[in-house]
Amino acid sequence: MELLKGKQVMVWTFMGNARMYEALRDYGDRISQIGLFSFKVRATGEIYESGVAISNMLTYINKWPHIKWLLTVANDGSNSIFKALRDNTDGAQDMFLSELVRIMEKYPWCDGIDIDLEKGDGYSTHEASTAMFRNIYNKVKSYDPAKQMNICLPGMTSVNGSVGGENWCVYGDLNLYCDTASIMSYGMVWAGSAPGPVSPRSWLEGIYDYAVQVMDPDKVFLGMPAYGWNWQIYDKPENLGKTYRGTSNTYYAAKLWMTGGYNFTSDAPPQPFIPIVAYWDDYDKVPYAFPQVYDYMEGPDAVSYEYPQLAGTYNRRNYLTAYAKEQKAEFGNILIDRDAGNYSGASGIVSIDNGVATLGDSGSVTYSFTVGTAGTYDVAVRICYPFWDKNGIYISLDGTQKHFTENRLWWPYWRSTFWTSLASGVSLSAGTHIVTISVDVKGVQFYGFRVCSAFSEGPSAGEATFALAPRSFKDVDGNMAVPDKGFKLTLEMLRRKPDSALVWYEDFRDYGVLETNYWTALSGSWSVWRSEEYSTERVYSQLEGSGQLAWQYDGFTELHLRARLAFPSNGSGRAGVFCGNLFCCLNYDSQRVELYQGTTLLGSYSQEIARTSAANLRGNPTMYTVEMRIRGNRVRVYSGSSYTLRFTATVSGFTGGYAGYRSDNTTVCELLRLGDAWTYEPYERFDVTMPDGSVQSYGRIVRPGCIWDEEFQVFTLTSDVEESSTRSEDISLEYDFFHSGLLGLSCGNDYTVTVTPKDINIWIARLFLGDADGFSILYYQDVDSLVYWANEAAYRWKLRGMCMWSLGQEDMRLWEYLPKQI
Repeated sequence: MELLKGKQVMVWTFMGNARMYEALRDYGDRISQIGLFSFKVRATGEIYESGVAISNMLTYINKWPHIKWLLTVANDGSNSIFKALRDNTDGAQDMFLSELVRIMEKYPWCDGIDIDLEKGDGYSTHEASTAMFRNIYNKVKSYDPAKQMNICLPGMTSVNGSVGGENWCVYGDLNLYCDTASIMSYGMVWAGSAPGPVSPRSWLEGIYDYAVQVMDPDKVFLGMPAYGWNWQIYDKPENLGKTYRGTSNTYYAAKLWMTGGYNFTSDAPPQPFIPIVAYWDDYDKVPYAFPQVYDYMEGPDAVSYEYPQLAGTYNRRNYLTAYAKEQKAEFGNILIDRDAGNYSGASGIVSIDNGVATLGDSGSVTYSFTVGTAGTYDVAVRICYPFWDKNGIYISLDGTQKHFTENRLWWPYWRSTFWTSLASGVSLSAGTHIVTISVDVKGVQFYGFRVCSAFSEGPSAGEATFALAPRSFKDVDGNMAVPDKGFKLTLEMLRRKPDSALVWYEDFRDYGVLETNYWTALSGSWSVWRSEEYSTERVYSQLEGSGQLAWQYDGFTELHLRARLAFPSNGSGRAGVFCGNLFCCLNYDSQRVELYQGTTLLGSYSQEIARTSAANLRGNPTMYTVEMRIRGNRVRVYSGSSYTLRFTATVSGFTGGYAGYRSDNTTVCELLRLGDAWTYEPYERFDVTMPDGSVQSYGRIVRPGCIWDEEFQVFTLTSDVEESSTRSEDISLEYDFFHSGLLGLSCGNDYTVTVTPKDINIWIARLFLGDADGFSILYYQDVDSLVYWANEAAYRWKLRGMCMWSLGQEDMRLWEYLPKQI
């Protein structure tokens, strides 16, 4: 029989439901290969029958002789079984091989074996894992060369490129030991993940762009789900008696949600049965819906949002976030508003230009102002500390002097102007008064002052206000319906794990950054490559050079330094971050992360480091992250995209000095980040002002062993430990849901809620107003979705065809759109 090129279809008999048998009966002519999901393997290697009985399948096996009927042997995702078979523990692999022969002998009509072994280990086990598959393949072929072997492989986008940790799998090595390979490219999202397409386009494209480069495309089936997930988002899973939010849905279960056949009160009153529309995601080619949701909006749909909240898009998801806090100052009624250029007298070295006074040696400036009516006032001054060593000024009101100074490295107002209080609730008589500024440290800038009724200030990440407009729906009987109890508001947010309190973030995107007096080249030669050389916008840029580039400040001791760098096609040697005589680097020659004090190697950790070709250096460089955290005589060294601690070293005689980026030979660096060694900035808390004016706080994690700063919402460790040890709660790297209590809103009325992030880097993604009895996000697969990806398999990647998990879950219309195999 000649194979139908690119349009082969493989399925599995997992469901055992009526639709599975219906599909086998009516559409077996559209199927080329079936895995009989009836066999399991134990850690001993013994195979036993479990699942749909073979006897139930004989009718269809006899009816459709063109189908390759394979005996699927699965380990149900048990790592202990996978490991025992791989390592031949107590002869488990030997037993397994003989058991495969036994079941083929028991069912001599079978066309071969389908191996579904999941949850292997990391890349370090790839050779042993490949050897196991080689031994299985050889055993099957030695028993009967005509028997076929299919292997089920995890979705991989590269070597070491599994999203689920299945890095034992190397496609190119396994290609030799199978007749066909079904790539299980379903499960990117699951019951416990953030909602989304089960098989998103980006993942599928990454998998099959890679697979066709290292495998015979004619062996490969593109894996698609026939199922979807319904994620309940009106409360925490533990409050709903669930482990995860998601419940698996066949196509027809999803269809019943669309047509009002299901609800969240056990498919019975009091929640109304409401038919709803589904949306079509034309990028991922998948339908989705929001059952029992009465209003929905994305972050940028806010009716208003306050700077520094900004709208952004990532992977086609829209959000609001703040990348840095701004000082929010309020003054009440302003009586006097004076800039530094309107002065009464000056002495010593003073520069006054464009309303700004900068003090030098013995510098002093006097300002007089007149109060018309005696009273109690606040006096605020606006100043700037341009650098860490320009950090002190004296200011007096009518001879009462106050010293303004700042020494905290992480303080967020370095290099920016800020308002601060000179006098609060001070009694001023009618008539003339004097403000005097005088030098403490040269270079501090004075912008002016205000006399007002009430001054207050604080750091702000902005806020966003949203309109809620619940309206009645029509139920399955044609009656207008509203929630039985009321509503709940669910916010979909993205929080992040804390990072060191930021001192300086340098991505080299500001035009002329190296020409400022913030930087000094201690050695070597440095330049900045810009993707648009003469643009005055912040375009993607790379620092390029060798030697030592440092901040123009030699007083660093305890700090946290991070760099993201790449080695060019001819790169070699070491590159990384330094402080004083400490050098934390990636060494291309030794393939290690290393820490030096002077010429002494203090510690190392082996990791693979690759160069980037000239063609990819600017547009797609292979970037590596390296960092060190210096606390006293202890240095922690990290690497990897998740900032993994590699080792800790003890130093002696370290006195600090300059800090920055260092490279033996030419490398490129796209990020140099300086943070505090002990103080962390959380990215987790936000407040919500509900329609009734009450405020609910979400996300803040209680951390013992820390000192909390209420003003700046940062915390400082009190002992030399990793930040993660200060909390029992983890922070997901995915979108998460936060829920209001019961809201007594009425359909037909309009309301507002305000989201006020207390931390930066929190993404306001979506808001859902739903029935308090339950509401959800539902993704599923329909005929259009499956046919689209079947065509991509055939015509884009020229694969063998499509495999689908699993028979009986699918939209039965699918089969009418697939070609006959006979």
